Amino acid sequence: MNKVFFIRWEQPPSPAEVQIVTTRFREAYEAYRQQLCVVVVTGAKARVPNGEQRKALFKMLEDHRKYICELHLLMEGNELQHNLQRIIASAQLIVTRIYDNNYARLHKDSASIAPFLTNRLKVDGNRIINDARLLGLVH
Repeated sequence: MNKVFFIRWEQPPSPAEVQIVTTRFREAYEAYRQQLCVVVVTGAKARVPNGEQRKALFKMLEDHRKYICELHLLMEGNELQHNLQRIIASAQLIVTRIYDNNYARLHKDSASIAPFLTNRLKVDGNRIINDARLLGLVH
């Protein structure tokens, strides 16, 4: 069974934080000997990452793809700026060639991730999302 790896950033990560996550990707992959379902969440109040931060984030995802069977990017928030950020992130995924409908998906709300987890893991994806909500990983 695949494992779900959640990352939540309230602000764009520093290079040190990106390095910590890449180390944890590798450790989780090696511990379970299988690829991970990864859910990356940005909080509604998170500012837009600058060019260097975006490059580091997409490089992390590209370089560590071998550890990931499925990637879900959840950008929380319903205001116009959040919709624009999702459009920009979608374009960036396409440009960096990370986007693939069977691999990476961008979400507006956590509930839309549950069916994919159910399908991939053959478990109750709603329960996984609800547990993540209780832990403060998604809203």
